[in-house]
Amino acid sequence: MSPSLLLKSSLPLLLAAAIHAQEAPSYTPAKTDKTGMLPPFTKVLGERAAAAFGKQDWPAARKAYLEMLDLDDGNALVWANLGAVEQQAGDESRAIDCFERSVQLNPQLAQTWTALGLLVQKKGDTYRAISCFSRAIHEEPEDARAHNYLAIAAKSLGWTDAAEAELQRAIDLKPDYGIAHFNMALMLLERRPPAIELARRHYEKALTLGVAKEEVVEGRLKD
Repeated sequence: MSPSLLLKSSLPLLLAAAIHAQEAPSYTPAKTDKTGMLPPFTKVLGERAAAAFGKQDWPAARKAYLEMLDLDDGNALVWANLGAVEQQAGDESRAIDCFERSVQLNPQLAQTWTALGLLVQKKGDTYRAISCFSRAIHEEPEDARAHNYLAIAAKSLGWTDAAEAELQRAIDLKPDYGIAHFNMALMLLERRPPAIELARRHYEKALTLGVAKEEVVEGRLKD
């Protein structure tokens, strides 16, 4: 399998079958965000929803968030949290609907744009995913993961210069971002001629940061 297929992300939905070493989930329920908060009069429901999410009791979490929406259907963070529940429960179409509603209500929710981008990327709408990741970066320019996701989407369209630039930005923002170092190593191996030594440095850095070894990449580094 060519290394060009191995760019890492946080979700297996974007990866080739041989990929391992995943990041934290793309979205988890929140009580507050830099741009908003849950309705103050739904504290008990919010606690119930968060507890159910922690237990992976998706029906109970869904019920609590829906009850919150019955009280305030214009709260963007509730819609985003419901989207996270639907995503974890496996209903990705419903999750997309919830995330879309969330950013319609509050376009400043960067994490929601990122979550939406990951899901539409899975469905094959790469251009829309790029739009979502770009908006996430617009709202939160120092989000290294969003830069990594944008690099993956750009690479899938053959925009290698843009992908390298986004990966470098991710590394600059978060020098201990192992997956970004791994992805940069792959990009450097695809140059013509490949930048072997520089790729090796990024790959070895990724390993020290906990990213698992990849036989195909190690083989290319020995060529």
